[in-house]
Amino acid sequence: MSRDWLRRRLNVFDIYSLVHADSQSTFYFILGVVAAEAGRYTFLVVLYGTALMVAIALAYGEMGSRFPETGGSYLYVKTALGRTFGFFSAWLLALDQAIMVAYGSLDGVLYLANMLSYYGVDVPYLVARALSFLVALGLFAITLVGIKESARAATAIALLDIAVVGVLTVLLGLAASLRTPPPYFSWGNVPPSDVWAGLSYASRGYTGMDAIGQLAGEAEMPLVQVPRAAALAAGLGALYGVGLTALLMNSVAYPAVASNPATAVVQIAASMPYGRWLVLPAGVVTAVVQIMAALAGFVAFSRLLYKLAEEQLLPAVFSKVHRRFRTPHVSLVLSAAVASALLVPGEIYLIVDVYAISSLINYLLVSISLLVVVRRGDLYGAVRSPTVKGISLVGAVGVITTLAGVLLSTLVRYGELWIIGLWALAGALLLLRSRKKGVRPVK
Repeated sequence: MSRDWLRRRLNVFDIYSLVHADSQSTFYFILGVVAAEAGRYTFLVVLYGTALMVAIALAYGEMGSRFPETGGSYLYVKTALGRTFGFFSAWLLALDQAIMVAYGSLDGVLYLANMLSYYGVDVPYLVARALSFLVALGLFAITLVGIKESARAATAIALLDIAVVGVLTVLLGLAASLRTPPPYFSWGNVPPSDVWAGLSYASRGYTGMDAIGQLAGEAEMPLVQVPRAAALAAGLGALYGVGLTALLMNSVAYPAVASNPATAVVQIAASMPYGRWLVLPAGVVTAVVQIMAALAGFVAFSRLLYKLAEEQLLPAVFSKVHRRFRTPHVSLVLSAAVASALLVPGEIYLIVDVYAISSLINYLLVSISLLVVVRRGDLYGAVRSPTVKGISLVGAVGVITTLAGVLLSTLVRYGELWIIGLWALAGALLLLRSRKKGVRPVK
C-alpha cells in the first residue's frame, strides 16, 4: 500500500473486536426498542435481524478474502456494478460511521448515567451531553494516533464484554433461567405496539459488519483472517441476539422493558439468579462497548474517504495523512464534525432513527455484487459460499433481508431521510468536482 499507516499487522481478534463494538453496541440499544414495539413477536423479529446480520457478515468475509486491501464495499461494488455505484455505496456507509460516532459517544455516557442512578447518583442531562462531546474528542485523539492503538483498546473491551455479557449473562443465564418455551416465552399475552417499527429497528440492529472490509488492508494475513473474523462476528452475534432476546422475554416483565428500553441488557442481568453481582459490571461493560463503537466509527469513516480520494472520486485532501502519525487526519476531522453536529440536539432517538438506513443500502449493493461476481466466476478468494445453479445463497439471503430492511426503514422512518439526501447530494457534488479536475491524491 502507499501509506505507512496501512501496515497489515492486525490479527483476527483485532479485526473482530472493532466489528464487535460496532455491531453489539447497536443491538444492546435496539433490543429493548424492538421488544417495546414487537411485544410477543420480538423473538421472531430478532431472528429476522439475526439472519440479515449473518448473511452480511459472511458476504463481507467472502468478498474480503478476494480483496485483501483497504476499501471494503467500494472495491466490492465497483468490481460488480462500476465506480459510480461503488462511490455511493462507500459514501453512504461513511455517513453511518459518523452517526455511529455520535450514537456511541452519547449513548455510552447516558448508559453510565443510568447505572449511577441505580446507586442514587443523579447525573444531569446537560452534564451527560457535555461529557459525550469530551468522549468523542478523546476517541478522535486515539484514532489520530493509530489503528493499532485503536484495535488494542477495542480488544480489551471485547474480551470483557464476552466474559460478562456473553458468558455470565447469556450462557449461564440460558442454562439457569430459561423456563418458558419459544417463540413467545412469558410474553404470550403481550400484544405488539407496532410490529413494522420493530422490524425496521431489527433490520438495523446489527450494523458494523462493514468494518471487516475496511480493516482488510491492515491485517497480517487478510486472505485468512478476514473470513475468520467474519465467521466469528456472525457466530457470536447470533448467540448474543438469540440468547439475550430469549432471556429478556423469559425473565423480564414487558412493562419494565417498555418503560426503559435502553437498559434491556441491565434488566436481563438483574433478573438472573446471581443478578445483584452482574448489574454493575454488565452496565459498565455495555456502556463502554457503546463508546468503543464510536471508536470503530472513526476508523471506518476515515478509511472509506481515504480510499475514495485515492481513487480520485473525492478531492485529494481526503487522502492526506498526518506527518507524524501517518493517519488520515482530514477525514477524521470531518467525521468528528459530522458527529458533533448530531450531538448538538442531544436526542438519542434522532440519531437512532436516521442510523443504518444508509448501511442497509450499502449492504444491499454488496449482496448484489456478491451475486454478480459469483455468477460471472470472478470471485477467487479463500472461501466460497454454497451456490445453486451459480447463485450464491449468502448473496441471495443478503439481498432479500436487506431489501426488506431498506423498504421497512424507509416507510417507517421517512421523516429523517432528508439527512441522508443531503449527504448523498454533497457526495454527488464532490464526485462531479473531482471528475472535472482529475486531481491526484496528496502524498
